[in-house]
Amino acid sequence: MLRPLAVAASLALAVLAMGCAGSSPHADNVAQETLDADYNNCQSRALVSTALIKSAGEAEDKQQEILDTCMQERGYSVK
Repeated sequence: MLRPLAVAASLALAVLAMGCAGSSPHADNVAQETLDADYNNCQSRALVSTALIKSAGEAEDKQQEILDTCMQERGYSVK
């Protein structure tokens, strides 16, 4: 009885983890270390800037907006 429930829960967790795992950013003409540093800096800025937003969905949307703007300011573009 518990075994099917455990299997279903494990599968659901695996699917959720795969859906949440994003790919790392990539740039054709920039060293990966530079890109990672820029991305981490922008991500940190986004998290700090939205720390007081209570709604998780609203915070995530604003974080993505700040991250995109920050990366564009550094000369990156979205493909």
